[in-house]
Amino acid sequence: MSPPRTAGSDDHVRRDLDRPVRILVVGCGDLSLRVLHGLTTTPHPRHLALLGRDGEAVIRAANTVALAATQLGRDCPVEPLVQDLADVSGTAETIARFDPDIIFSAASRQSWYVISDLPAVRFARIGAAHFGPWLPMHLDPVFKLMKAVRASGTSAVVVNAAYPDAVHPVLAGAGLSPALGIGNVANSVPALRTSAAAFLGCGPADVQPRFVAHHFVSHRISRTGNSGGAAYDLTFWRGDEEVTDHLSVDGLFHSLRSQYRRTGGRQGQLLTSASALSVLEPLVTGVEATVHVPGWHGLPGGYPVRITREGSSLDLPPRLGQREAEEINRDGQRHDGIARITADGLVEFTDESMEIMQEELGYTCKQLTLTDVEEAATELAARYALCGKR
Repeated sequence: MSPPRTAGSDDHVRRDLDRPVRILVVGCGDLSLRVLHGLTTTPHPRHLALLGRDGEAVIRAANTVALAATQLGRDCPVEPLVQDLADVSGTAETIARFDPDIIFSAASRQSWYVISDLPAVRFARIGAAHFGPWLPMHLDPVFKLMKAVRASGTSAVVVNAAYPDAVHPVLAGAGLSPALGIGNVANSVPALRTSAAAFLGCGPADVQPRFVAHHFVSHRISRTGNSGGAAYDLTFWRGDEEVTDHLSVDGLFHSLRSQYRRTGGRQGQLLTSASALSVLEPLVTGVEATVHVPGWHGLPGGYPVRITREGSSLDLPPRLGQREAEEINRDGQRHDGIARITADGLVEFTDESMEIMQEELGYTCKQLTLTDVEEAATELAARYALCGKR
């Protein structure tokens, strides 16, 4: 039997046959532009817009993507929208005017790969705190965006790229979680699928992994070939048959840092943009697909998800319930430096991670609320800037 689908959602895309699907991309960083370019490469009609706060950067980026599409023989203009997310009411008005069906956001106060630019020894010391303490940098702009989304009255499906494993469960307590995340768990799936297919003697398209894992696990296995002791659940399917018992999961993990090792940092965002497009294209076209999604409707960590015209649903293996899958991801969350996220959105960080952040950056934030997130992000940014100068 194929794995059953569970916990359906109502995140379906409005479909007006008289107009193309309208997609708003938020943020002018590297990932946003890669995704925006990818959205111009298929024939399914769509109306694209790019939103950012720097008017000149927004116009140049929108024109570059549109002209690249023209160069390849496609007519796909990109509408530039100049708006600062800090102005929540102004952002809400801009969203309402554009009237999107899908919003993809890669907005963040600091890209995840920035600390990798530090000298290797310093990067290793700060990296030992893991990713959780950097949550304010990603939560702050997504929080502002989601307040604007709610104020705009839009029914658009929101897809977020900025640390959805933790950002979404925090925002869920305020009823503000985006519907779907991208990357993280999804970034490990292509190599796992390819490695498993090679062992089974078939093509990657014939193998479907179902991977329940937090950002910590996906980050760890690509660099060390193991989960670092964090929990996960991984099964493999060939058609309706589970084939996990025919494979060595330890061997597959090892292959991610050996035979299928990949580029990290900013250049590695090529894979992250592909993960984003694997989620966005089924939403645009209505063609059913099983994908991997972090932060599904406010849940912690990552899950296999089925996207259909009616919305999305968890696509867990038969022996794994939603509650068990969430507990697996909460274990990964603790390994990532976040002790817990309460139902009302309070975040508690682990002592171990905060001790490192205090030692290396002079920054301490044992608990975080949505009320304090902007202040925490501003302080963390300032502390990191001083660290970079040193």
